[in-house]
Amino acid sequence: MDTMSIKLDADVYNSMEAKKPRYLSTSGFIALVLEIHDKGEVAGLTLPPLQSPHHQPTLNEERIEREKEGLNESEANVHKGRKGERKETKTKRFNFIVPDVLDWCKGDLSTYWKEGKTGKKTEHAAKLLFSEVEKIASNYSQSIALEQIALATANSWESITLKNYERFGLAPNVSKQTKEPESKHPAYKVFKASDIYGDQGPTTNPVMQSLLNG
Repeated sequence: MDTMSIKLDADVYNSMEAKKPRYLSTSGFIALVLEIHDKGEVAGLTLPPLQSPHHQPTLNEERIEREKEGLNESEANVHKGRKGERKETKTKRFNFIVPDVLDWCKGDLSTYWKEGKTGKKTEHAAKLLFSEVEKIASNYSQSIALEQIALATANSWESITLKNYERFGLAPNVSKQTKEPESKHPAYKVFKASDIYGDQGPTTNPVMQSLLNG
């Protein structure tokens, strides 16, 4: 085997001399260390550092990765926790439950909420719906309220309110009649035969008959 001489720092040579096994010469041990180091470097280059079979990430390397993301260890844990909370919040949905006082329209309201309602479906929206339907039923009737729920479902209304019913949905009362104004003026009074003849019937006096008949 061809050999060549190289110069080593005295401290490096002494370190190798102290570490070498007794059965190896100093030059043989240095050659072995260089060979192992060279093979290890080549093997490490065949795969990314974290995938290399010769590489185990150290605590320092993990800290460097966190610093690249702009997070320290405590912040990284908080960040993970917040991500989990956001994911849980997104998946959590409001549970629509009709109160007992509206049990008479429970099915209709549930159908409207699931199939007809547009806009937000929040707890506040549900409470407003319950309150307004109860107002319509109280001020008018349950049948009117059921009619409004059916219309809302069919036409995809965003909400049902007493104000909208009274403004747009209340049918005009065509049976209501307007009374004529009362007047005490004598010219306004409509005279009847009894007002002229009294209880005795038409007069037989020829003079009065000629005056009445013209």
